[in-house]
Amino acid sequence: MMEQINKSSSIPLYQQLYEKLRDEINEGRYPAGSRLPTEAELSEAYQVSRVTVRKAMEQLEKEDLLVRKVGKGTFVREHKFSRQLNAVMSFSEMCRSLGFAPGAKTIKTAFETPSPKDIDRLGLSDQAEILVIDRIRYADTMPVVLETAKFTEDFFFLFDEDLNNRSLYEIIRQRKGIEFNNSVKRLEVIFANYQEARYLGLSVGYPLLKISSVVTDSTGSFRYISIQRCVADKFEIVI
Repeated sequence: MMEQINKSSSIPLYQQLYEKLRDEINEGRYPAGSRLPTEAELSEAYQVSRVTVRKAMEQLEKEDLLVRKVGKGTFVREHKFSRQLNAVMSFSEMCRSLGFAPGAKTIKTAFETPSPKDIDRLGLSDQAEILVIDRIRYADTMPVVLETAKFTEDFFFLFDEDLNNRSLYEIIRQRKGIEFNNSVKRLEVIFANYQEARYLGLSVGYPLLKISSVVTDSTGSFRYISIQRCVADKFEIVI
């Protein structure tokens, strides 16, 4: 049974209810993405008016803890991953900074012939090969990014590495001492095809944020291409 509101307290009823609901959200009783009881259900459960419930819910909305969806109800807001356009940060670092456990599953590691665009972006000769790595990236076991990385010969050692649940940046830093800290990014909204939808657990046509980058070290001596297809409603872009 829910703990009742103390009606003899000097603390306003809506404030008490707000604090109880906030604590229940933070403690995981209502996890991210879950639907809260209706105003009528909360009013009956806590023996307060619907006006009191509405004021408490409005306060939670102001703090970005709740989101109302017309015709569906009120839901606990899901965390979004912030991507800063002017910064180079690995997916693993981004996850950890937000309190998520990063994960990775390798789909493909293969040597391929680069496209003319790849040759231009990577400064390759016409006879060169590249190493292409496709991975699914996870945050707390939830698939959120489909990642393709294209590397020059300097990074062919990655072919023999176990890349599951590991950061490419950390491997490269440990093995070669290379730090990637510059990038040129291109953003595009696309819609998941069958393969992308299957890997990310989405329906075909679901919106994805495609981030294409040419990433370099501070001297421009080492570079690679990164293509990330991010589940669009899980990310926000900070400019």
